[in-house]
Amino acid sequence: MHVPQDRTVFTGDILFVNGHPIIWAGPVGNWIDACDLILGWDVETVVPGHGPVTDKAGVGAMKHYLEYIRDEARQRYAAGLGYEEAARDISLRPFADWTDPERIVVNVQSLYREFAADQSPRDIMALFAAMGCYHNERKAQVAMRSQK
Repeated sequence: MHVPQDRTVFTGDILFVNGHPIIWAGPVGNWIDACDLILGWDVETVVPGHGPVTDKAGVGAMKHYLEYIRDEARQRYAAGLGYEEAARDISLRPFADWTDPERIVVNVQSLYREFAADQSPRDIMALFAAMGCYHNERKAQVAMRSQK
């Protein structure tokens, strides 16, 4: 909801601030377009669906994330990597301080489905399991680095 007289927008699930979004459906281009729309408005206050109140910088960060993972996933899709392997291969360094990095698994799978125009039913439980594995692997890597 855009409230022009208050220079405020309430974004709902369009915006996650300081946290990885979870992309259950696309096309991701629509999400990027929504960010562009908000960035074009004369707003000062942005109330996200997830995370702290922000300004246009928060919207720009979300747009950057979406473009980044789309482009990174497309390269790995073209190279023939599976979505789980691709998710592990994509560097999240630009978003290192964001919460819920395991969501990259679902996000890459959603992008792969978009690239392939795949509309078959998804195995949601398998996706949650894959996110759990990703989370545990990252946690183990952090523990190993701290022991060195």
